[in-house]
Amino acid sequence: MIKIIMSIGLLLSINLFADLVDDGLAEYKNGNSELAGEIYTKACADGSHNGSSNGCLNLGILYYTGNGVEKDKIKARKLFAKACKSNSSKGCLNLGLIYNRGDGVKQDQLKAKYLFYKACEAGNMGGCEQYTILEKKGIGISKSLNSILFN
Repeated sequence: MIKIIMSIGLLLSINLFADLVDDGLAEYKNGNSELAGEIYTKACADGSHNGSSNGCLNLGILYYTGNGVEKDKIKARKLFAKACKSNSSKGCLNLGLIYNRGDGVKQDQLKAKYLFYKACEAGNMGGCEQYTILEKKGIGISKSLNSILFN
């Protein structure tokens, strides 16, 4: 009986967070980025559900661009990291792009490559493309081995 109650509670909470992300997206599309940010903040509060990883991802994008919230690349990076940790391939891709460029952090292409790999493994083609670019540049392998493999 307890398992049934817990299962129902889990399903309801997943739907709640998914609904919040959908509500946030609707507000964003209606031009209300500030309200979308508030909704994404609620969705991001609990990192154990898919809806919350999407909430963190979307909130991170708002902070990165300064759309509806004050631009803050440090908060964006932390939100992308939380989304990535919750298995959001787009969160991993965005975090990888930040480290690849050194955008608000010390540039770390090896870390970026790992994040791109993680995004690619989750089916994100952008992550695969970025991983391949760094692989061809020899990031993470010796330059002599790189010339053997890619020339």
